[in-house]
Amino acid sequence: MKHTLKFRKKAQSRTTLSRRQFCEAGASAIALALLPTKALTSIGESASAKMPGIPTLDELGTEWLDCSQLAHMPSLHNFHEMAACAPDLIGVNFLPRGQLYKDSGPRWYIYNSLPLCRMSVDGTTYDSTSCKWFAYQAVRRTRTPDLEIVTTNRLVMEDSAMLWRVKFTNTSATTKTIRVSIDTDGVRREVMGCVQLVTRSQEFAMSAIYQFFDSPINGTDGARVEWELNLAPEQYHEIRFFMKAGIEDDETQLATPISWFESEWIRAKRVWEDRWNDAFTPGNEFFSGNAPTLLTEDAAIREIYYRSVLTLLVLLRTNLWSDRTFITSGERAKGTVFYWDTSLFSTLFAMLEPRQMKEQIKLFLEQDPHENAIIVFKTQRPASPDRINTSKGWDLRGYAANDISIFRLTWSYLSVTQDKEFLTEKIGDQTVKERLRVLATDWKKLLREPSDKLADYGEAPNLLECVPTYIHKVPSFNAANVWMMREYAGILDLAGNHTEASELRREADDMVKAVMTLYEPGKGVWASVHRDGTRVEMRHCYDFATVGRFMATDLPPAVRQQMVEFVQRELLTEKWMRAQSMLDVAAANSDRPDHGPMGAYDAWPAVTVDAMCTLGYWENAISFLRRTRVAVYEGVYAQAREFYGPRRREYDAPIRIAQRGGCMRECTGGGAFAETIINTLFGYIPRLGQPLNLFEPHTPRGFVGKLCHVRYGSDQFTIRSDNSGLHLRNEANVRSS
Repeated sequence: MKHTLKFRKKAQSRTTLSRRQFCEAGASAIALALLPTKALTSIGESASAKMPGIPTLDELGTEWLDCSQLAHMPSLHNFHEMAACAPDLIGVNFLPRGQLYKDSGPRWYIYNSLPLCRMSVDGTTYDSTSCKWFAYQAVRRTRTPDLEIVTTNRLVMEDSAMLWRVKFTNTSATTKTIRVSIDTDGVRREVMGCVQLVTRSQEFAMSAIYQFFDSPINGTDGARVEWELNLAPEQYHEIRFFMKAGIEDDETQLATPISWFESEWIRAKRVWEDRWNDAFTPGNEFFSGNAPTLLTEDAAIREIYYRSVLTLLVLLRTNLWSDRTFITSGERAKGTVFYWDTSLFSTLFAMLEPRQMKEQIKLFLEQDPHENAIIVFKTQRPASPDRINTSKGWDLRGYAANDISIFRLTWSYLSVTQDKEFLTEKIGDQTVKERLRVLATDWKKLLREPSDKLADYGEAPNLLECVPTYIHKVPSFNAANVWMMREYAGILDLAGNHTEASELRREADDMVKAVMTLYEPGKGVWASVHRDGTRVEMRHCYDFATVGRFMATDLPPAVRQQMVEFVQRELLTEKWMRAQSMLDVAAANSDRPDHGPMGAYDAWPAVTVDAMCTLGYWENAISFLRRTRVAVYEGVYAQAREFYGPRRREYDAPIRIAQRGGCMRECTGGGAFAETIINTLFGYIPRLGQPLNLFEPHTPRGFVGKLCHVRYGSDQFTIRSDNSGLHLRNEANVRSS
């Protein structure tokens, strides 16, 4: 933490220079300014740092994307903030310390943002026709018959400043003169020979200062910045500028030299590379743990795994009270974390950042799990954190997924770290162990009648939100109760409470019988029972995923087969899947991309693969997993991907990150893909107080590769998958030999 604070202060001092610092920087600024632009971009910056077997950030960047086919422009993240590129060539939506997302427009989001800068070329404005996304930068491009314009943006690392490089290339056969103008809703001024535009947002009571380099000429009305560029054929010229947000507009904001711009440009990429490499390095100086390293020649599974881990780093924040917080998505209010999304990468969380995960779980366990779906992390640790008010349209019993999500997170932390002492730590007036008992048996509070055997999880907003028939007594979360009771019984056995453990297992077996009454024989699907006694057939992936994972050993072979056949027949597509079958009785009224028939929440394909494997259909599952690789062409995992266009109902429907329905560009639920690869493909299912035994080690996965530096307690293991199954090796034994 001390290192982090020192680092932040250093970054801030470079952004706003004093008069003495400006003079001291003058010599290097002049030297850099005299160099050609091409030389400047290469100083200190080379291709992404390479670790054996791990793709670089450049390799995980995208190809050129057709903006006309997208619903999200590229994003920018710097471990403090998110910014979102506008559809034009230089506008970037950015609101440090505020909520970026405001509302959904007809195609692009409407954002809360500081006033955007605008650019015209010879009096004409252009939108981006193509773009690229990288973890450390965003690139936009357009082409006219004789000009190519490419804009590259980076955020200053862990700060509220943004950098622009705009490159103009003459693609014609003759010399061309163009006039470039940039303006914003502000006032132009010159400070120590540098041109600045100062603008202020009245709505957010926040100022922003744009500073320009590369010799602009005077604007005709004094409120903009202009350049006149003379370009020979194939010649290019680059304009550089930056914006510092959230500062007071006064004369102490002196000009910043070009040397600062260039050093921060380089540092933005370098810090990203360092943290990416640290994520896979045991004993690194940044994370308290490490993610396993996947070594394989299976290109699809390799890319899926590393994009899944990269999703978490994109949404990592170091400026909240827990300085290694994985927020759920960047557009929401600062520090917003959903229990459910976080639980979907619980094993990876425990491996990569066990120290902060433990602190986060303590906070989760303090909460009433029947109150809210989220928790909001602030910059300081409160006695009990502020929460977003979600009461509007919500049943008082809250989000159905909370019990299983908080239980799973705690269970994963205990199982991966083998931190038995954590069970006896106090959370309020209860121990962690006692809080786990509450979560595992909370379903009893949701029984409507004494004779009921299944918990009633409320209305649509408490469950999948957009599916009107997915209400009341549903199989998914009742199946999760079976798993929680059985796993908690194992914890009781460790403590010698065998009688209580046996009773809990008996209750779990009774609930299995109750859940099975919701099965639709011969169809592979499940029903919900509404409070009026109506039984409604549901054709949704979440029942398959949860029952398939949590009750696999309880299902007869015929039921397993029918369930998988349903998924393959009605949900899986060429590149992705539908969360809900188009044949579901509520399909027409459920069209939100994450849970409806025209797309899927990004974690659903991963947990579907997990359940298919657990049910014994490995070949089908791995084949589908590989196919999903092509759907992640926009960078990392999102809240949801949607099918779009006239072929959206077809098997080979085109797929993209969804914007409608309030779906965010990135979401930590995408960590579920790495989770499935670790837990299922490599069979890593740890349990507290037990030796590490792999799941079905003699079953070939149809996949060849190694997972190295897999944490279990204080040890690190390598798990190898080949044509005969899985093989486990303690890495300490290799080192000692």
